[in-house]
Amino acid sequence: HVVRMDTSVQYKTDHLSKIIDHMLPKALLAILLPTLAQAHGNMLKPYTWFDIGGNIGISPGLQCKGVYPVGVGGSQQGACMWFNNDTSIPGPPTIKQNSPLRTYYDTINGYDVFQKMPWRAPGSAKIFSPCGIAGGNPHGCPAGSAGQHECPGGGFSNGPDARHYSFDRIVVSEWKAGDVVEAAWGIIANHGGGYSYRLCKVPPGGRSEVTEECFQKMPLEFYGDEQYVQYGEGGQRFAFKANRTRNGTFPKGSQWTKNPIAPCKGIMGGFGDLKPGCPGGTQFPPPAPGLAGFGELSSAPGYPTFYFSIIDKLKVPKLEPGDYVLSFRWDCEQTTQVWTACSSIRINA
Repeated sequence: HVVRMDTSVQYKTDHLSKIIDHMLPKALLAILLPTLAQAHGNMLKPYTWFDIGGNIGISPGLQCKGVYPVGVGGSQQGACMWFNNDTSIPGPPTIKQNSPLRTYYDTINGYDVFQKMPWRAPGSAKIFSPCGIAGGNPHGCPAGSAGQHECPGGGFSNGPDARHYSFDRIVVSEWKAGDVVEAAWGIIANHGGGYSYRLCKVPPGGRSEVTEECFQKMPLEFYGDEQYVQYGEGGQRFAFKANRTRNGTFPKGSQWTKNPIAPCKGIMGGFGDLKPGCPGGTQFPPPAPGLAGFGELSSAPGYPTFYFSIIDKLKVPKLEPGDYVLSFRWDCEQTTQVWTACSSIRINA
């Protein structure tokens, strides 16, 4: 005996599922709004366009410095406020619900509320800029609105694209073709997820013409199965095994690394805790002691509790010498956001 569902019921069920999938990430952002008003994360090494004269680097607690008057009313905004807001994966998740690549495991009544977040299909969420948008909302909030103002879901509206902004004293880092180099990034709001580094050759029109499509053609390979945290230039460094993947990534086969810092249990990730260190437990086992938490507390938003940088080794392809741009892309799992930042690179033979 075969039971067939009435087609009208099936349609209503499928339609409701699509509505839930579309609305839940936005509803979750509303819950998480206090965490989104401050800073989040940023590439630190090689020196980014935000790092004026290369004066910051991996200095402890300065992962979001490098300020410019790009905010509402010309307010000064730090390096961690250049990102892509309100984006999600276009298809089903390729990182499944029980995958060890997950960084936020919470459910609501058994529903996987994070299934449409960017990290769940690494690299597939559409972004506005591979180098970051000041405030994360280049088309206004709601879309089409004029002027700059704070946005529900984080950031502010109509900020400049980093590709077109005149930064002060951009440092050009020199790499050798075929060599192994180090890259680093830092967190002040741990939205979980994972990241990739990509290269694009500078077009004839300059850095303003680099595109996400260009970077997608040259995702970099990580070197080795270890990564590190380091507490400042010349400070202590601790090594641990990295969790990397090529499965279900975009572009197909590109290599991504899981954010190794374990958020605290709960959808807020520890932001509302009274003290750092996840007294109520973590989303997954930290790779080493002290590598857990959200990175800031609601009692002191914007003040970091992480004083380390996350370091990986990268393989430099055997490319023709010339000027390139390196793009760091961090796809979040807690929020519908992607952080991007760029550095200028000169590759020598």
